[in-house]
Order: sequence, then C-alpha cells, then structure tokens
Amino acid sequence: FGITDWNDWYNNLYDYEVIIRKTTGTKQYFYQAIAKTMRVTGFMYLTDTYNNVPYSKAFDIVKNITPAYDKGPDIYKNLLKDLDEALVLLSKVEPGADEKITVADIMFHGSATLWKKYINTMRLKLVLRLSQTTEINHATELQKVTTEGFLGAGETAAVNPGYTTLQGKQNPFWDNYRLTAQGEVADRVNRANNYTLNKLRTNGDIRYQYYYLPAQTPLNGNIYFGYNFGENLPNGNPYKSANSSAVAGNGLVRTASDAQWILTSVESLFLQAEAAQRNYISGNAKALFEAAVRESFAFLHVTNAATEADNFIASGNSLVNWDAAANKIQLIITQKYFSTVGLLPFEAWTDYRRTGFPADIPFTMAANPGPSIPVRFRYPQTEYNYNPINVQAEGDISPFTSRIFWDK
Repeated sequence: FGITDWNDWYNNLYDYEVIIRKTTGTKQYFYQAIAKTMRVTGFMYLTDTYNNVPYSKAFDIVKNITPAYDKGPDIYKNLLKDLDEALVLLSKVEPGADEKITVADIMFHGSATLWKKYINTMRLKLVLRLSQTTEINHATELQKVTTEGFLGAGETAAVNPGYTTLQGKQNPFWDNYRLTAQGEVADRVNRANNYTLNKLRTNGDIRYQYYYLPAQTPLNGNIYFGYNFGENLPNGNPYKSANSSAVAGNGLVRTASDAQWILTSVESLFLQAEAAQRNYISGNAKALFEAAVRESFAFLHVTNAATEADNFIASGNSLVNWDAAANKIQLIITQKYFSTVGLLPFEAWTDYRRTGFPADIPFTMAANPGPSIPVRFRYPQTEYNYNPINVQAEGDISPFTSRIFWDK
C-alpha cells in the first residue's frame, strides 16, 4: 500500500541530489539553494509517512546500495540545517551566474525574496510538526526566520511548467480529479464526504460549493451529495457517481493549465496563527487566524469573497468564533481543516495525528476496519525484497500503533 509515495519521492529527491552535486563548487548558488530546499520538502513528507527512512546514505549508490535507515528526529534536525544552508546560498547569489534561472525556476521564477519566504514557511512547518516534542527549542529555531517573513496573502507556492490540455501535460489535480486530456470525466471514485459536506452546509459555510462540483444528474433535489467514510451502498441505492459531488470544485481547479499548488498562502497563514498562539513567534494569533479564513475564501475565488468571509467570521459560528473558543489551538486546526478541503489531505492527516483535531471525525463504516485511524504507512514490500537487513532492523511495523516520532 502506498508504494508510489515512497518511489516517487525518492525518484524526485534523487533529481535534487544530482543538482546539488553538479552545482557544488560552482557559483550556481541559486540552483543549489532551490535543490536543498525542495529536498527538505521531500524528506519531511517521507519522514512524516514512515518515520525512520534512508536519508544520509540514500543516494550513495556506489558504497551503500542498501542504505541504513536514519532516525526521524535526526532527519528533522538535518532538514532544519539544510534550510540554514539554503539561506546562506541565496545570500551569495551573483547576477547571471545561474543561467536561465527565471525560466527553469517554475515556482518563483528566480525571486530570491519568495524563495526566502518559502524557506521560512517550511521552517515554521517543521517546527510545528515538533510542537509535541522537546527535540528543539521552538521559539529559538524560529528566530532564524529572515526579515522577508512567511508566505502571505496571494503568495501561494505553485508550479507551472506549461500545463496544457494534452496527454501527460495537464495540471495534475485536474488530470486526476476533473477531466482527462480526451475530455472524459477523470474522477469516478473520489466523491464528497458527508462529514465535511454537512459540516460546511449546516454551519452556513458556502465554501462547499467551491470545493465540490454539483451532481451531474441530481436526485431528489440533492445538488450536492456525498457519502460516508467506508460506506458500502446496497445495489438498490439509486445514488451513483453522476448523482453525487466530485471533489474537484471550481475553487480548487478551473482549467487544465492552472498552476499546481505546493504550499498555499492559506496554509501559511494558519501555520502562523498556530505559532503565534503557541508563543513561538510574535504576532496577533486572532488576526492571523481570521486572515487565514479570509485567504481561503479569496483562494477559492468565492464570489464577493471579502464580504462573504467577513460575514462568516462575524456570524458567531463556533467553528470560526475566536473569542468564544476555549481551546484556540483546536479552533485553529479545525478551521484549517475546513478551509483547505481538497488542498491539503496529507496536512489534515498530519495535524490530526499530532493534535487530535478535528476531534469529531467519524470512524469508517467499512465492514472490516482497523482498530483506529492509521498513524503511518508500512514500509513498501520492495524494501523487504532489496534492502531486507536495514528495513527489518526497524522491527515489526503497525500502521495503527507505530507512531511517527513527533506524534505524542
């Protein structure tokens, strides 16, 4: 299960390793800084999925064809150091030394300022992953944030190498969940879930109309229709794919040529709100929280976004009422969940594992469920086939009890 996550990340990370090797000893500091930064992104997700993974020897193919596994805490500490190094490299960039950087950099087009903001936001993300641990001094680590600050409103980190309506060249989200290059409906399985859909509807939150598509053929007036986790519908149930809502609403993706988000401005603002509430950074947590909600409406291109967001915040609804919330962290994480539907599935799982919020997520209705919501992936079978000594040294892994090191 999930072998593509392992394979795709290591395949991608090897590319960054090659860039680092080829630029080391040259004055191509910008390329090297980008590669180091994106390597941090990849190894963070691998660690968050599997805990201990090959890291320090992962690409030493000549001497270590069967690499040992590094400990999750050690990997995280090295990732923070990599971000330090990336900032130093960006400070050394010389005009013209990084040939065609504005074209090759498909995320920020050679903007050192935006890359510094991305690095700062990634540092914030790593630190908050460690919020339940004493592995680092959280506030001290965030004192390294540069004067550029974090990604703000309208500063989503997104890539676009030239997406277009051709096979293999579409925006990945569009291609997987909206339409194929041939114009066929791409999503036949992933539909709206009732937990999220009903929470949004019953709380007067119109964003469900932007996360989900209306049913192609509504039944009984159900323009937006979803299902329960793990629900096995009887054969006689009239609701089929065309009668329910797909997960690729117009707020998430509008055309096959849209840029593909990597780290959204919405997430960045919620991260800042949480960090301020935990006293890791200075700033008004309430103002940052409400700015994050407003940014969600803007990101989704909600009609009259500013007014709709202000009305929602002023509604007194418990899911967005800062002053009435007894547990501000719970409010931030829960509202982050409903402000990023479809955008951050991995982040939602990660937040749930480290905080337990949202606290009312229902258990699956599947006939043979596990004992709880999984806390990690098992290692892929390929590791047991080709790297058996090192993977077996990790012991018996349970997806339900073998927690990631920061999951306390």
